[in-house]
Amino acid sequence: MIFQRPPFTIHHFAKLGSTNDLLKEMSDAPEFTCIVADEQTAGRGRRDRSWHSSPGEGLYLSILLRPSNSTAKIPLLSLMSAVAVAETLMNCGATGVDIKWPNDVLVNERKLCGILVEGVSARENRMRIIVGIGVNLNHQSFPDELNRIATSWRIETGTPTSVDEFRDQLLSRLAHWYECWKRDEADLILDRWQRLSSYGRGQQVTVTLDQELVSGETAGLNEDGALLLRTNDGRVRTILAGDVTKVRRHDVN
Repeated sequence: MIFQRPPFTIHHFAKLGSTNDLLKEMSDAPEFTCIVADEQTAGRGRRDRSWHSSPGEGLYLSILLRPSNSTAKIPLLSLMSAVAVAETLMNCGATGVDIKWPNDVLVNERKLCGILVEGVSARENRMRIIVGIGVNLNHQSFPDELNRIATSWRIETGTPTSVDEFRDQLLSRLAHWYECWKRDEADLILDRWQRLSSYGRGQQVTVTLDQELVSGETAGLNEDGALLLRTNDGRVRTILAGDVTKVRRHDVN
């Protein structure tokens, strides 16, 4: 099924391996092409982790962007997408919404949304960026290994929600923030992200990098969206990629 939600064109499928993977194959698709599936059998998140995609219970969405802006600002698309999801949740009445750097959206400290931004080569040197978003909406339970870290709209609120209505509200917020990004209004995106996130500044965290663990206090974001971390020796490190974990009080006592 194909239908329009300007400026987006939405291709809806009952079942796919991965919405991101299908969109990668659509090399001639115009900007704002979206792939939505009721179920994914091979959904994945950052660092190639699998994404639990229960049939009909979540929003599994991929969006194609063809930006002409400098590639230096591409990381902001990830933060921008997290802001759009967080705002949509709050506009729908959710409380306890947070963003863990760079783009995990949490509710009451459990993950409700994951975002995967992938670059794809294109002809004529024009960038193709795919933004994959998975939102747990009507899930009532999760596999044992996810029970402590994942949540859903229905678990948090006790009520189901319309996946299609949530999708349309989210696309509206994405369109708004993408226009800001295209106008090089990075400061607006960074400021909004930091207002929505408890992780941006003054949070004791541990960051898992490829070869080491680094602990310290978050000190905001730089102009490209990288996390600034003041380590225990007083240095400020720039974190470009890594898994961030909040340090609980009992962890440091």
